[in-house]
Amino acid sequence: MKMLINGLLKGRITRWGFLVVLLIAVGATVGWDNPKETHRQYQLGGGWIGSGGAGIWNALQIPLDPAGRTAALRVSSATYSTQFAGLFAALGATAGVSDNVGEVEMISHDTARFGTLAYGRMEVPGNPLQVNTIFAMTGTVKYTGPDTFEVTYTINVYPVNIPTTSPFYGLPNADVNGDGYPDPGAQPIVIPGVLPIQGVDIAKRVTLR
Repeated sequence: MKMLINGLLKGRITRWGFLVVLLIAVGATVGWDNPKETHRQYQLGGGWIGSGGAGIWNALQIPLDPAGRTAALRVSSATYSTQFAGLFAALGATAGVSDNVGEVEMISHDTARFGTLAYGRMEVPGNPLQVNTIFAMTGTVKYTGPDTFEVTYTINVYPVNIPTTSPFYGLPNADVNGDGYPDPGAQPIVIPGVLPIQGVDIAKRVTLR
């Protein structure tokens, strides 16, 4: 079940709307072979880099079939924007966010659907890295230009171990059994939206000899 955001949480989400920008830029980047014809089937695969308001990130797609219709996806952040750092501080994720890992699948010649999972982490004495938030993202990506994508997404934010200093403190633990995935019936904060993204195939910027 999806939790409806009450008035208090809604105000907090509005103030930190850049969460949406950051997580999608980091967690839902999809790369395509650049087609010579507009109706050619786009293919998944390769290494990608991107930059913008969310910072600098890189993405790796590993095809899961010969035609490039499906691929494993891993996205890593090299830098965070000031807003990004402030948001995770507010959530209590003092150790940043893990890589986003998931899969992507073509559903038309220029559109794919994706799903990724990432963890907000905090520093705890005796345990330097501890999960405090789970971010589960799903949606579709439409190729709109040589290096641009339009992402329609839903981010499910599952609190795990939110510190007392966070405005989100008091939300129930969504991973009681500690397996790294939201428990059955766990209620997330739901953030939908649409976002344009820029990304460049690393092969266009780096000459391999």
